Amino acid sequence: MLIYNVFGRYLAVKKPPDGWQVFRADMAERKFTRLYDIIIPDDMTEDEVSGWLGDIFHEAASQRHPDVRRVE
Repeated sequence: MLIYNVFGRYLAVKKPPDGWQVFRADMAERKFTRLYDIIIPDDMTEDEVSGWLGDIFHEAASQRHPDVRRVE
């Protein structure tokens, strides 16, 4: 599972055979809740995911959280 800090919000992403899945990540308890309203195109590579998340959530950027970073 890939875990990103998306402008201060933790999201986890994994790609089983049927396409990308996105989860809200509670890093304190290591719990993950599936998010069905965030779609990542099936043909997107792992290297492109952070840019895609940045495009989707760019309105959440702030001085404190200015970017998307992969943390795991």
